[in-house]
Amino acid sequence: MKDEQFNIRQLFGEALRYWYVFAIVFPLIMGSSYYYLKKTEPKYKAEARILIKDDEKSGQLSEEGLFSDLGLGRKMKNLENEMLVLRSTPLMISVVEKLNLQYQYFSREGLREVDLYQNTPIQILDWKPTAEKNSLTGVVRPDNTGGYSIEIKKQKYWGEFGKMLVLPTGTLTLARDRSQEMHEAVTIVILPVRKRAINLLGNLEIAIIGKESSTLSLMIKDASPERAHDILMELISSYNSNSVDEKNQIYKNSIDLINERIQMIAGELSEVESDVEAYKSRFSMTELSSEGSILMNEIATNSKELSEKDVQLEILNSIEDFLVKNKEAFEFVPTNISITNLTLSNQLTRFNQLLAESGRMRSDLGPSHPDLKVMEKQIQNLRQTIIENIRAIKGDLQIASHASYQRKNMLESRLRSLPTRERELLEIARQKNIKENLYLYLLQKREESAISLAITVANGKIIEPATIPQQPISPKKAQIWLIAMFLGVALPTGLALLLDNLNDKVNFKEDIERVTNVPMISMLAFSRQKQHLIIKENSRSVSAEMFRLLRTNLSYITPGEALKTLIVTSSMSGEGKSFIALNLGMTIALTGKKVLILELDLRKPKQDLYLGIKNNKQGLVNFLVDPLLNPAEIIRNSGIHPNLDIITRGPKPPNPGELILSPHLPKLINQLKQSYDFIVLDTPPVGLVADAFQMKDLVQATLYVVRAGLTRQGQLQIVEDIYQKQKLPKPFIVLNGVKLSGMHNYGYNYGYGYGYGYGYGYGYEKGYGHSQGYFEEEELPKKWWKALFQKVITSKKRRNPLKPDPDEKKERQIDIASGKAKEKEKTFQPHDLEV
Repeated sequence: MKDEQFNIRQLFGEALRYWYVFAIVFPLIMGSSYYYLKKTEPKYKAEARILIKDDEKSGQLSEEGLFSDLGLGRKMKNLENEMLVLRSTPLMISVVEKLNLQYQYFSREGLREVDLYQNTPIQILDWKPTAEKNSLTGVVRPDNTGGYSIEIKKQKYWGEFGKMLVLPTGTLTLARDRSQEMHEAVTIVILPVRKRAINLLGNLEIAIIGKESSTLSLMIKDASPERAHDILMELISSYNSNSVDEKNQIYKNSIDLINERIQMIAGELSEVESDVEAYKSRFSMTELSSEGSILMNEIATNSKELSEKDVQLEILNSIEDFLVKNKEAFEFVPTNISITNLTLSNQLTRFNQLLAESGRMRSDLGPSHPDLKVMEKQIQNLRQTIIENIRAIKGDLQIASHASYQRKNMLESRLRSLPTRERELLEIARQKNIKENLYLYLLQKREESAISLAITVANGKIIEPATIPQQPISPKKAQIWLIAMFLGVALPTGLALLLDNLNDKVNFKEDIERVTNVPMISMLAFSRQKQHLIIKENSRSVSAEMFRLLRTNLSYITPGEALKTLIVTSSMSGEGKSFIALNLGMTIALTGKKVLILELDLRKPKQDLYLGIKNNKQGLVNFLVDPLLNPAEIIRNSGIHPNLDIITRGPKPPNPGELILSPHLPKLINQLKQSYDFIVLDTPPVGLVADAFQMKDLVQATLYVVRAGLTRQGQLQIVEDIYQKQKLPKPFIVLNGVKLSGMHNYGYNYGYGYGYGYGYGYGYEKGYGHSQGYFEEEELPKKWWKALFQKVITSKKRRNPLKPDPDEKKERQIDIASGKAKEKEKTFQPHDLEV
């Protein structure tokens, strides 16, 4: 196989051979693009931006920052977590319910369904499905009586606006807005709220703007620009409302816990104050001594420390009881009550965050989802860790409290040295101070929680509100048309090249040169004529000139000697072997040489059929069987030219393979060489039988016929094998049946692939030149469309190509019986001998 070089001209030439693929695919793709643009509803994209507040990095004093001394500061938000919250299904469900997005309205405009949204003349007031997952799609057509008909799955139902209509899947109530333009029909689509929310989330995009910023960009695509704007604004509003509600829930739990403790401490404080008052009244005491006052102050300081530790223990006990009691049903844990341990505070904050995330996952994924189970396991583990941490902190506080109690005992021992009444009063006052301090502390914390509840702000701040988009983002018409044009050319080109690669037939000269080294000396054009003889005297058709070129090129086959004997063979039947043998013989006979065609295809002869010879009793078979037969008895004139004779097969032999090996055949050919200038041996195809190989020593050259569009490239290995092993003398190839358009595509001038051409004014021959339908550029008439019109008119009156043309001038009349020509003498001109 020879090296192939890329040839762009050849590539397009091969692709254009399959022009019908382009004629089908290109309009199909362009039409599909036009249909897609007319059918597809435009999509619009709305965008909004929100700032997730982070007071630690903002550099400004926010509302919450005013009370930072109360321990109300928040930690930095995790942007990825907030993105997940914004994309959560429960949040989008709340948006769908508030905007009634589960109801959609459409009207048909041409091929497209147009989304009406707020411009619908028909509105759904109520829909109660019989099952939660039921949906509804119907076409509503109002009438002039205040009623309507709705078609659902080819079933019609009739109802009245404002009244409930019972349907198989639920009850429907419709209203009519007479301020809107009424359409002939409005299609309503009702989806379950959850399904509609999931569909909208598929069109929602959230991205972080910048690496260092805490700004999120929210984008959504929708067929209605107004709805896209409303969805984004309502989504941000619902997100902020939910974030405020979550934080308020924590503050409310803290206030409830503090109120419970305050009520208990208030009762105890009231009892102690009553005791002090009663004691002073009974013993008429008003002031303590100086030592008692000092001891009282020290005892008060120590009591305050004990009170703080007792408060911490009370808080820890409350949180521990809260976690232990809610072992299965988790609730938010108060985190803004005074907890001095930072680790515990962080753990409680994390516990509340996980609890909020699990609530969203339960609504979004369902109670049995594996991810929710993992989250609940994390909450359970964190709960146990918090309980253990609380118990460890309580142990430390109890140790500190023990030290405070020892100091208390010391102070009390000193107090005992005071007079009894003063000591007793001091003891009662000390209990009163403890309760007062604890009561005041709890009141302070309740006020802090109430203030936090009142000033709770949302997580997100809108810095760029959504606007109603004006231009659709899809479909992009220019881009689609460009893609369609590209595909309209690329797909048929690729398909054509694929078909060409799958086609292993020989079509052009290059196909032969890639496979074999055997020289190709000529190409013959494809002819649509049904007659077998296309060469005539003074014929100027394209096919006739190609045969003249073949005749000329034969002189280069055997340089230095005259070529007198030639085998014509091929790979298989139908490649034009006998056709070329007949017309080549006629072409040579026109030069004045004596030519003989010897029919050696004893199985399927065609020469007698082509020449219309019916009296075929004497032929080659008779001579091979009876060597005493005179060769002159089997030679007959062709009937088409006095210089062209033929030896037909004769009767059909039973053993053609053995008969061709007869020693009488070489003797016959040697005798014929003495009488004829040129002998053409029409042999069987070498790809089917081996008869032609028996003539190796009888001829000078081998003409191997290859038929374009019929001969397979693999069959060229036959002639390559003949060439390499010299099975036949001097083989060369003639490519037959090449379409003239293919020759032009490959740079050939009507097939003269060796630089030959004829541009010197050949006329058109009736029945030949025009029947080919191809003209030289120089010969195109100025009014080519007139010539084409004339060709169409005359083609309807064209004679049968198998019958002689009555209008054609007959220059010869051949007497077949005598073999003598009765015609006027004609002198051959030199230009007949070469092209």
